Amino acid sequence: MHLFYLSGINLMQSFKSGDFIHLLSEVESIHIKVMRLKPGDQIKLTDGLGNFADASLEDVNPKKSKIRLLNVMEVPERSGKLVIAVAPTKNISRYEWLVEKATEIGVDEIIPLYCDHSERERLRVDRLEKVAISAIKQSLKAKLPKIHEPISFNNLMQSQVLPNSLFMAWIDEDVTLHLKNVYQKGADTMILIGPEGDFSASEVFKAKERGFTPVSLGKARLRTETAALFACMIVNLINE
Repeated sequence: MHLFYLSGINLMQSFKSGDFIHLLSEVESIHIKVMRLKPGDQIKLTDGLGNFADASLEDVNPKKSKIRLLNVMEVPERSGKLVIAVAPTKNISRYEWLVEKATEIGVDEIIPLYCDHSERERLRVDRLEKVAISAIKQSLKAKLPKIHEPISFNNLMQSQVLPNSLFMAWIDEDVTLHLKNVYQKGADTMILIGPEGDFSASEVFKAKERGFTPVSLGKARLRTETAALFACMIVNLINE
C-alpha cells in the first residue's frame, strides 16, 4: 500500500465538517503521476496528526492533484510521549538517518541540541521534516514527529515545559543505571544524547540540577545517532 501525505489539514475535522475536497502538494502530485494513477482510483492518506483516510482521485495534475475524502480513521495515541534531544552530528547524513529511523520506530519530538562539544552549528530543519515525512509514508505511520528548531543546551535547561521523566545518556564508568531498568512504562520522557565528545562536565552538572538522571545505554561506545536510536527502541519496546 502506498501512503500519501496531506499537509496542513486535520483529516478528521475536515471530514466531520463536510470538507471533502482537497489538493495534494506538488511533491505528492508528482508521485501520483509517476504511479500512473488516474481519476477514480483510490489512495490512502495521512495528515501526520494521527489520522488515516481513504480518498478517491478527482483530478490528476502534476502540480496539484485533487482528491475526495471517503472515510477517515483516527489512530489511538501511543502510551508515553517520547522526546529526544540530540546533538547534531558532524556528518549531516547521519542525523538525517536518525530522524528517518526514529520516525519509523516511534518518536514524538526531536530537538537538535547544541552542546559544548558539538561539531556542527547549522542544520536545515525543513530538510529534516522532509525526511520525517518520507519515513511516515514508508512505515505507514499516522503521526509525524515534531522537529524543533535547534536549541542550546543552556536554553533547554531553562525551559519550564519538560516531561516529568528526564534522562541523560552519559558515558561514565560511575553511571551503571541502564535506561531499560529505570524508564517506567507509559511515562512521558525526554532523553538527552550528546555529541561524539560527550557532554561537558558543566553540562552534566546543569542537567543533574534540572532533574535529569544520568543513564547508561550499555557497555559499547555508541555513535550519537546510534545511541539516540537505541534509546528510542528501548522506550518503544517497554511501551508495547
